[in-house]
Amino acid sequence: MRSVFSALKARLGDQNGQATVEYAIVGLILIAMIVALAAWQARIGDGTFIEHGIESASHALGQQVVGSIGDVLLY
Repeated sequence: MRSVFSALKARLGDQNGQATVEYAIVGLILIAMIVALAAWQARIGDGTFIEHGIESASHALGQQVVGSIGDVLLY
């Protein structure tokens, strides 16, 4: 039984670099999130999202106002 465990341990090898790889992966994900948040903040700052919201609202209001007024008056 002991020889099975020693053979398995020899086959798996050393795991000293596992923490380094995990830190590298987490670090890359953290950097990607920071870059994405910075880009998002830049778009919020220059009003891109507000412009899209106003355009969408104007299209929705333009098409639905007539139907809504008819619904209110016919109720």
